[in-house]
Amino acid sequence: MYIDYSKLWKLLAEKGISKSDLTELTGLSSRIIAKLAKNETVTTDTVARICTALSCDVGDIMECSNESSLSLYNYARTFGELIEENDGVKKIGFTFKGQKYAIYFTKKAATKATRIYCEADNTVYWEQSYIMGGICTPTVVKSTLVKPERGTDEIAIVVIKGKPSVITGLDEGIWVSAKKGILQGSKDIFVMSEAVFKLFAPKI
Repeated sequence: MYIDYSKLWKLLAEKGISKSDLTELTGLSSRIIAKLAKNETVTTDTVARICTALSCDVGDIMECSNESSLSLYNYARTFGELIEENDGVKKIGFTFKGQKYAIYFTKKAATKATRIYCEADNTVYWEQSYIMGGICTPTVVKSTLVKPERGTDEIAIVVIKGKPSVITGLDEGIWVSAKKGILQGSKDIFVMSEAVFKLFAPKI
Protein backbone atom coordinates (compact mmCIF):
# COMPACT_ATOMS: atom_id res chain seq x y z
CA MET A 1 0.00 0.00 0.00
CA TYR A 2 1.07 3.61 -0.55
CA ILE A 3 -0.38 7.10 -0.03
CA ASP A 4 -1.87 8.62 -3.17
CA TYR A 5 -2.29 12.42 -3.36
CA SER A 6 -4.39 12.48 -6.53
CA LYS A 7 -7.29 13.92 -4.52
CA LEU A 8 -5.12 16.93 -3.62
CA TRP A 9 -4.46 17.85 -7.26
CA LYS A 10 -8.15 17.41 -8.12
CA LEU A 11 -9.11 19.67 -5.19
CA LEU A 12 -6.59 22.32 -6.25
CA ALA A 13 -7.98 22.25 -9.81
CA GLU A 14 -11.52 22.68 -8.51
CA LYS A 15 -10.45 25.67 -6.41
CA GLY A 16 -8.30 27.18 -9.18
CA ILE A 17 -5.14 26.93 -7.05
CA SER A 18 -1.77 26.22 -8.66
CA LYS A 19 1.17 24.37 -7.07
CA SER A 20 2.99 27.69 -6.64
CA ASP A 21 -0.13 29.08 -4.92
CA LEU A 22 -0.09 26.07 -2.59
CA THR A 23 3.56 26.76 -1.75
CA GLU A 24 2.69 30.33 -0.81
CA LEU A 25 -0.43 29.35 1.18
CA THR A 26 1.28 26.64 3.22
CA GLY A 27 4.86 27.88 3.49
CA LEU A 28 6.03 24.51 2.15
CA SER A 29 9.03 24.34 -0.16
CA SER A 30 8.76 23.44 -3.84
CA ARG A 31 10.76 20.30 -2.98
CA ILE A 32 7.98 19.11 -0.64
CA ILE A 33 5.33 19.84 -3.28
CA ALA A 34 7.38 17.81 -5.77
CA LYS A 35 7.45 14.90 -3.29
CA LEU A 36 3.66 15.04 -3.03
CA ALA A 37 3.41 14.97 -6.83
CA LYS A 38 5.42 11.72 -6.79
CA ASN A 39 3.38 10.26 -3.90
CA GLU A 40 6.51 10.18 -1.76
CA THR A 41 6.50 10.15 2.04
CA VAL A 42 5.93 13.50 3.78
CA THR A 43 5.44 14.43 7.43
CA THR A 44 2.08 14.76 9.18
CA ASP A 45 2.95 18.45 9.67
CA THR A 46 2.98 18.84 5.87
CA VAL A 47 -0.45 17.22 5.59
CA ALA A 48 -1.79 19.38 8.44
CA ARG A 49 -0.55 22.59 6.80
CA ILE A 50 -2.25 21.71 3.53
CA CYS A 51 -5.53 20.81 5.25
CA THR A 52 -5.43 24.08 7.22
CA ALA A 53 -4.70 26.16 4.10
CA LEU A 54 -7.44 24.50 2.06
CA SER A 55 -9.94 24.20 4.95
CA CYS A 56 -10.39 20.50 4.29
CA ASP A 57 -9.98 17.10 5.94
CA VAL A 58 -7.15 14.60 5.46
CA GLY A 59 -9.42 12.34 3.41
CA ASP A 60 -10.02 15.19 0.98
CA ILE A 61 -6.38 15.25 -0.15
CA MET A 62 -5.06 11.69 0.22
CA GLU A 63 -5.99 8.01 0.27
CA CYS A 64 -4.33 4.60 0.57
CA SER A 65 -3.92 2.80 -2.75
CA ASN A 66 -2.60 -0.55 -3.86
CA GLU A 67 0.52 -0.61 -6.05
CA SER A 68 -1.00 -3.32 -8.24
CA SER A 69 -3.67 -0.87 -9.41
CA LEU A 70 -1.06 1.47 -10.93
CA SER A 71 -0.16 1.54 -14.60
CA LEU A 72 3.45 0.89 -15.57
CA TYR A 73 3.92 4.63 -16.22
CA ASN A 74 2.54 5.70 -12.83
CA TYR A 75 4.49 2.99 -11.03
CA ALA A 76 7.69 4.19 -12.70
CA ARG A 77 7.00 7.81 -11.69
CA THR A 78 6.07 6.83 -8.13
CA PHE A 79 8.54 4.08 -7.22
CA GLY A 80 11.37 4.29 -9.77
CA GLU A 81 14.85 4.74 -8.25
CA LEU A 82 17.46 6.86 -10.01
CA ILE A 83 20.23 4.62 -11.37
CA GLU A 84 22.24 7.13 -13.40
CA GLU A 85 21.86 10.53 -15.04
CA ASN A 86 23.55 12.65 -17.68
CA ASP A 87 22.71 15.75 -19.72
CA GLY A 88 20.32 13.83 -21.98
CA VAL A 89 18.53 11.18 -19.93
CA LYS A 90 17.66 9.90 -16.48
CA LYS A 91 17.76 6.13 -16.01
CA ILE A 92 15.47 4.71 -13.33
CA GLY A 93 15.05 1.14 -12.19
CA PHE A 94 12.27 -0.78 -10.42
CA THR A 95 10.42 -4.10 -10.28
CA PHE A 96 6.77 -4.09 -11.34
CA LYS A 97 4.56 -7.17 -10.97
CA GLY A 98 7.66 -9.33 -10.65
CA GLN A 99 9.37 -7.91 -13.77
CA LYS A 100 12.54 -5.78 -13.65
CA TYR A 101 12.54 -2.54 -15.66
CA ALA A 102 15.11 0.05 -16.67
CA ILE A 103 13.54 3.23 -18.07
CA TYR A 104 15.52 5.96 -19.84
CA PHE A 105 13.54 9.23 -19.64
CA THR A 106 14.76 12.09 -21.85
CA LYS A 107 15.23 15.36 -19.98
CA LYS A 108 14.24 17.75 -22.76
CA ALA A 109 10.98 17.64 -24.64
CA ALA A 110 10.83 16.72 -28.31
CA THR A 111 8.79 18.87 -30.73
CA LYS A 112 7.53 18.64 -34.31
CA ALA A 113 11.04 19.74 -35.30
CA THR A 114 12.57 16.69 -33.58
CA ARG A 115 13.38 13.36 -35.20
CA ILE A 116 14.50 10.37 -33.15
CA TYR A 117 16.76 7.84 -34.88
CA CYS A 118 17.19 4.29 -33.57
CA GLU A 119 20.20 3.10 -35.52
CA ALA A 120 22.08 -0.12 -36.19
CA ASP A 121 24.95 0.84 -33.86
CA ASN A 122 22.46 0.37 -30.96
CA THR A 123 22.36 4.10 -30.25
CA VAL A 124 19.38 6.46 -30.13
CA TYR A 125 20.09 9.81 -31.83
CA TRP A 126 18.26 13.13 -31.44
CA GLU A 127 17.97 15.33 -34.54
CA GLN A 128 16.68 18.87 -34.09
CA SER A 129 15.83 21.34 -36.86
CA TYR A 130 16.23 25.08 -36.27
CA ILE A 131 15.01 28.00 -38.37
CA MET A 132 17.50 30.85 -37.99
CA GLY A 133 17.27 34.44 -39.19
CA GLY A 134 14.37 33.84 -41.56
CA ILE A 135 16.37 31.36 -43.64
CA CYS A 136 14.04 28.93 -45.42
CA THR A 137 16.38 25.95 -45.13
CA PRO A 138 16.56 24.83 -41.48
CA THR A 139 19.79 24.06 -39.67
CA VAL A 140 19.81 20.43 -38.56
CA VAL A 141 21.76 19.31 -35.49
CA LYS A 142 22.08 15.59 -34.78
CA SER A 143 23.40 14.42 -31.41
CA THR A 144 23.74 11.18 -29.47
CA LEU A 145 20.93 10.73 -26.97
CA VAL A 146 21.60 7.37 -25.32
CA LYS A 147 23.04 3.92 -25.93
CA PRO A 148 20.78 1.94 -23.60
CA GLU A 149 21.65 -1.38 -22.04
CA ARG A 150 19.55 -4.24 -20.69
CA GLY A 151 20.36 -6.22 -17.60
CA THR A 152 19.57 -9.91 -17.27
CA ASP A 153 15.80 -10.57 -17.18
CA GLU A 154 15.19 -6.82 -17.48
CA ILE A 155 12.97 -4.85 -19.84
CA ALA A 156 14.54 -1.58 -21.02
CA ILE A 157 12.48 1.29 -22.43
CA VAL A 158 13.62 4.63 -23.87
CA VAL A 159 10.88 7.20 -23.29
CA ILE A 160 10.95 10.38 -25.39
CA LYS A 161 9.40 13.32 -23.56
CA GLY A 162 7.16 15.55 -25.71
CA LYS A 163 5.98 14.82 -29.23
CA PRO A 164 8.71 14.07 -31.79
CA SER A 165 7.76 14.27 -35.46
CA VAL A 166 8.88 10.67 -35.97
CA ILE A 167 10.83 7.84 -34.36
CA THR A 168 12.67 5.93 -37.08
CA GLY A 169 14.26 2.49 -36.98
CA LEU A 170 11.65 0.82 -34.80
CA ASP A 171 11.27 -2.95 -35.21
CA GLU A 172 14.73 -3.01 -36.79
CA GLY A 173 17.78 -4.46 -35.04
CA ILE A 174 17.32 -4.31 -31.26
CA TRP A 175 14.63 -1.60 -31.39
CA VAL A 176 11.03 -2.57 -30.70
CA SER A 177 7.90 -0.44 -31.07
CA ALA A 178 5.19 -0.21 -28.44
CA LYS A 179 2.72 -1.55 -31.03
CA LYS A 180 4.64 -4.79 -31.18
CA GLY A 181 4.39 -5.01 -27.40
CA ILE A 182 6.70 -7.99 -26.97
CA LEU A 183 10.48 -8.42 -27.01
CA GLN A 184 11.83 -10.84 -29.59
CA GLY A 185 15.38 -11.29 -28.26
CA SER A 186 17.61 -10.92 -25.22
CA LYS A 187 18.92 -7.51 -26.34
CA ASP A 188 15.71 -5.88 -27.57
CA ILE A 189 14.75 -2.44 -26.24
CA PHE A 190 11.47 -0.54 -26.54
CA VAL A 191 11.50 3.09 -27.75
CA MET A 192 8.38 5.28 -27.55
CA SER A 193 7.00 8.73 -26.79
CA GLU A 194 5.88 9.56 -23.26
CA ALA A 195 2.24 9.69 -24.42
CA VAL A 196 2.50 6.11 -25.68
CA PHE A 197 4.32 4.98 -22.52
CA LYS A 198 1.42 6.21 -20.38
CA LEU A 199 -0.78 3.56 -22.00
CA PHE A 200 1.87 0.89 -22.56
CA ALA A 201 1.57 -2.61 -21.11
CA PRO A 202 4.19 -5.01 -22.49
CA LYS A 203 3.17 -8.59 -23.23
CA ILE A 204 5.36 -10.61 -20.89
